[in-house]
Amino acid sequence: MEKALCMIVILAAAAAHRHHPKFPKSSEEIDTSLYKKVACTSENDLLRNEIIEKSKCGEPKEVFIHLHPGATHEQVSPGAVWVKRCVGLCDYEATGSKCVATKTKIQHIPVRIYNVKTNKETCSTYAVEVHESCGCCALSPAECAAPRVYNPRKCSCQCPNADDKRTCHRKRNQNMRWNRYKCTCEEKRKTSGRGLPFGF
Repeated sequence: MEKALCMIVILAAAAAHRHHPKFPKSSEEIDTSLYKKVACTSENDLLRNEIIEKSKCGEPKEVFIHLHPGATHEQVSPGAVWVKRCVGLCDYEATGSKCVATKTKIQHIPVRIYNVKTNKETCSTYAVEVHESCGCCALSPAECAAPRVYNPRKCSCQCPNADDKRTCHRKRNQNMRWNRYKCTCEEKRKTSGRGLPFGF
């Protein structure tokens, strides 16, 4: 009797472990033979080029983003929305280039916030960033050391105090120069008779 019961348990466990057609296989069960060799034809080339063009970084595309509540006891409705973002390939640009937003705006999505603790619902708006134009950039915002900030439009690190820079340029005849790394107006270093700065 015990042997029969043990056999039933083993068969039930095996049946439960068997892959169900409605659910995707786990990462361990996925077939790794992704490539299927086909003849190189002009039709395949045309289709491949069409896919590449659609995959390139260009106009912002609709992507699905989740709206996260401000607290664990809150629920946002809707929980996710379609928003235009910059996505796509930049392989044809400089190595390491990424598709980034060159122009953005903030859109306020009307939502309802449900408070689980109080069982009350309030109307609100949720601010999401919308991308209006895109470009390929090999520079990461993290590469811009303070005080310089990342400028996606020009794909460069720039000083945020543009007014100070303009004022400094007007003081060129007063022996002043703009330090683009420190974002400050400095006195030009004195040079020796050979035209080289002291200390060189």
